[in-house]
Formats: sequence, C-alpha cells, structure tokens
Amino acid sequence: MEFTHVVPPCDIPDLKEKIINGQRHYLTPCGPLPSMTITLSVLAQPGLEKWKQNVGPDVANVIARNAAIRGTQNHKIIEDYLSNRDVSLYQKKVLAWGLFNLEKNTLDRIDNIQALEKTLYACQLGVAGRTDVIAEFDGTPSIIDFKTSTRAKKEEWIQNYYLQETGYLLMWEERTSNEIQQIVTIIACEDGEIQVFIKKRDEFIPKVKACIEEYYRRQSLKVKQK
Repeated sequence: MEFTHVVPPCDIPDLKEKIINGQRHYLTPCGPLPSMTITLSVLAQPGLEKWKQNVGPDVANVIARNAAIRGTQNHKIIEDYLSNRDVSLYQKKVLAWGLFNLEKNTLDRIDNIQALEKTLYACQLGVAGRTDVIAEFDGTPSIIDFKTSTRAKKEEWIQNYYLQETGYLLMWEERTSNEIQQIVTIIACEDGEIQVFIKKRDEFIPKVKACIEEYYRRQSLKVKQK
C-alpha cells in the first residue's frame, strides 16, 4: 500500500530533549516543558507496583528492558512502512517483524498522514511530547499511538495511553488550530492478538488537564521544600 502524506497546516520544529532534575523535558519556544509521560507519573498505578513486588525488581527490570527493545524496533518498522520505505530488511528482527505482520492490515486503515514521530508542545498546558502518527484512521482525523505487549490488555489497564494521546491531541490543536476528532490505540500482542481502541476527542480532556495541574503543583511543593 502507498500512503499519502499531506503538508501539515503549519511548520512545527523538531524539539531537542534535555534531562532536568532527572526528568525528560523538551526545549520549546516557551521554555523547557516536561514530557507528557512525565506529567502522567502523578497517577497511581497500583497494578504495576503489585506486579513489580510479585516478580521482584531484577525480573521486572529485565522484562521492562526487553519490552522497550521490542517496542522501539516495532516502532521503527511502522515508521518506515508508513513512510513508504522498504521494510524487508527488518525480517531478522523476528519478534518485531512478527508483530508488524500482525498489525499490517490495521496499519493499512491509516492514510493522509500529517505527522510521523513528531515532537509537539502546548504552551498553555505547559507540556510537550512526541506523537507516533497524526493521520486519518478509517477516514477520520486521529491521534494514533502504537504499543506492543506480551498479551492482550484489559481496557482498564491502559487509561494512561488514552491520556497520553489526548495530551498530543491538545498540543496539535494548539499548534495548528485544527481539531482532531478521535484517539486510536493499536496494541500488537505476542499472543497473536491485535487490539484497536478508538475514543472520542473530548472524553479524557478534563483528566489530562487535571494531571498536568497536579504535576506542577507537586513540582512547586518540591521547590518550596528545598
């Protein structure tokens, strides 16, 4: 399949990253801004913490590292595929290649790509990040995010994904004044399942804004305590 790439409504520069106080920030025209994932760290994740306690820190670190490698390799294949490049050279990346072949039919529902692996920021929200894809999904303008997993996930486990994607949605809309209608989460699972979750644009906006406000509140308290 040949994907159509369209010129975005305005020029958005690629942002440099900088670690500040141990946290990833992006250097934007309105100053250094924390990454979307950092701001979401204010949310409690009792399930994740319980899992780490059950398997132990060493095993948890190994699993997390392997998952990161799997995700990075899979993202690179997807990026090249959506860029209309030859991806056959990735066949030796057996796991990432297998996941790509599982999700290929779903990827073919994407077209009219405006942004691919693009850094964004929102001065009003005070946050920045890198989105996977901004394009049409089944003909509807969408923020599209790709994830990999060992097995299929229950939807209550992935609320952070929705919040992360909604953050990108708000960044894009601030930069371009173009409204995005939905967020799409595509999860390729080692157990052979492809999960596609589609949510409307407004569903998670209040919670995203609340998370960002809470993040800045905690940062302010840290400064006062020093």
